Amino acid sequence: MPQFGLIAMIIIIAALIVWLLIWTKPQPEAKLEQLAPIKVSLTQVEEREVQPFEQVTGRLQPIKTAQIRYEVAGKVIARKVEPGEKVSTGAVLMNLDGADYQDQLQQVASELVIEQKGVRRDADLLKYAQKNLELQQQEEKRLQSLVGRNLIAQSQLDSARQRVFDLQAEVARLDYSVATNNARVSMKRAQRDIAKRNLERTTLSAPFDGIVNEVFIDEGDSVNANQAALTLVDTSEFDVQLDVRGEVIAGLALKQKVDVDINKVIVKGEIIALQLDPDINTNTHQIRVRVANNNAQSGLLAIVSLPLSAQAQSKLIPLSAALNLHGKAYVYTVEEGIIKQLPVQLGRRIGNEVVVLNGLSVGQNVVSRDVNSLSENQQVVTE
Repeated sequence: MPQFGLIAMIIIIAALIVWLLIWTKPQPEAKLEQLAPIKVSLTQVEEREVQPFEQVTGRLQPIKTAQIRYEVAGKVIARKVEPGEKVSTGAVLMNLDGADYQDQLQQVASELVIEQKGVRRDADLLKYAQKNLELQQQEEKRLQSLVGRNLIAQSQLDSARQRVFDLQAEVARLDYSVATNNARVSMKRAQRDIAKRNLERTTLSAPFDGIVNEVFIDEGDSVNANQAALTLVDTSEFDVQLDVRGEVIAGLALKQKVDVDINKVIVKGEIIALQLDPDINTNTHQIRVRVANNNAQSGLLAIVSLPLSAQAQSKLIPLSAALNLHGKAYVYTVEEGIIKQLPVQLGRRIGNEVVVLNGLSVGQNVVSRDVNSLSENQQVVTE
């Protein structure tokens, strides 16, 4: 047994020595291989006249939106439409109980008839009163002559004078009534017309062709005057309302056609409103562009391309040639197979190109693409 233990010990020590030799074996040295130069594409700086565009985003809105309100109070007896229904101009949307308004119209209409009859009556009475006054005045003069000759008592003359005064008062009253009859008839006619309109207002009708968007009240509800009943929208066309800078509005005009991008589909729009004087708070101008409804929906984003003033003799490079680092713009050129970085000042983007304001000359070669993967002093080959 002691001999067996010694053999086991020798085996363990040998295995441990082998493991240590393997673990401490030196690693092979890495061989550095030089990478092949990257191929780059070059393009020349061009100079030509360009037409820049300003792209402004807005949302499609219905050309008409009306919140229809009740102008009179009452109880709703019929709700004839639901949200999403198409209606035509004049279609009945909702009804109130109009019995009280019908009775009021009948009452003021009857009062108008009575007032009109009274006009003719007062005119006739005035004629009769004036004739009676003339006769009574003649009687007064006759009695006065008799009193002077002591043929009648003074009391008879006083009674005749009192009768003249009464008739003068009656003539004055009737004259006032006749003079104001037309005004009273006009007042009654106005009351009748108001009652008639109030009766008509118990029925809500569509002011234009459109789609019911919301309904706020149900049958059986009691409503007050000026309470909103429903909203109606006209989506036969859409408007896009935009706020733009003064530089943009300088190149625009009413009825001008512009391109509008709706869900990646380009359609033609027309400028129908143009605010020349800017908003005092934002210093922007509001414009409205109208587009046809090409199976679009209200609320969708629309990108409107607004043309700016043309720029002559502009230097252009591909947008993919420009590199932005820490807020500054650069391009890459190639000198004897080595990348060189040049700072530039860029202007407006024109489609897939960008205007170069400073830093490059016309005809100068610059790397046209994949500039983010390059670095200065890197060795390259040109395609």
